Amino acid sequence: MDKSKFRLKLWQIFTLGILPVLLSGIVRALAIYVFVSPNKFAPGGINGLSVLLEYITGQSGKQINSGYFLIIFNVPLFFVAFFLLGKREAVVSTCSMLLSSGLLIAFEAIPGFPKFIPAEGEKVGYGIMAAVAGGILLGVALAIMLRSCGTSGGTSIIASVVKKKWRYLSVSWMTFAFDATVVIASFFVYNQGAAFTEKLMPVLLALVSLFVTSKTCDVIMHGFQTAYKFEIITNNPDEVAQEIMEKTHHGVTLVHATGMYSHTDKCMLVCLIRKRQIAELQRIIKKYSDTFAYFSPASEVYGKFLK
Repeated sequence: MDKSKFRLKLWQIFTLGILPVLLSGIVRALAIYVFVSPNKFAPGGINGLSVLLEYITGQSGKQINSGYFLIIFNVPLFFVAFFLLGKREAVVSTCSMLLSSGLLIAFEAIPGFPKFIPAEGEKVGYGIMAAVAGGILLGVALAIMLRSCGTSGGTSIIASVVKKKWRYLSVSWMTFAFDATVVIASFFVYNQGAAFTEKLMPVLLALVSLFVTSKTCDVIMHGFQTAYKFEIITNNPDEVAQEIMEKTHHGVTLVHATGMYSHTDKCMLVCLIRKRQIAELQRIIKKYSDTFAYFSPASEVYGKFLK
């Protein structure tokens, strides 16, 4: 193997294996230690369960860092994933989780390592800001893992294993169920003896964090180049297409179709537009009484669409 191929091979190993582990592990650890744990909410999954157990052990007098619980949970999951799901996926996702575990333990040992904790008398809004900031960081870590190895580890491994036995079950719904269980459990862990609204606050913060995590992950995975695809059945294809192109500055594709009920020839126009142009396109379509249209979101738009 010549030097150029060898360097390329090393670069691929670094970018596809080592770099995702480093980035996702560091970002996840910062999210949990700086934002999640200090503000007493559990954002679902193995991460959230570890945070809950850290709080419970603290209430009993001897707090155990959530990093230790992440190790306890992820080592068995590694062997499950390694033998049942895929060797590379298991190694990358587990190494990332173990790095997060080690960093959480290390952060605790560093005197004065920053935590997002409100000052006395300044609690208003801090919880929601922590949930949003933690959600963004966890979303970044999740997207890195999904792009690298196709799995986020943790509860998604459990869900994938369960699906192997019961194929009619959905991995995404099972993962959601596991996450929801942890979120609901936080109601019975945090703020015991307090009023109902205070006990409910960790649940609400966890839901905000999960929502932000999901949206952040979607943006990174699919990017901002999203659009809406319109498919328009019309007897006036030239007029409709010309008006769409003039007012939206996007191209239109004509597809010849046949109506299976009437067995008559039809014309279908296909176009991609930005979200803010939906109302404009609807106004155009309403001018033509014999026109039928529907639209759906489209992601991963490539080419010159947004240029």
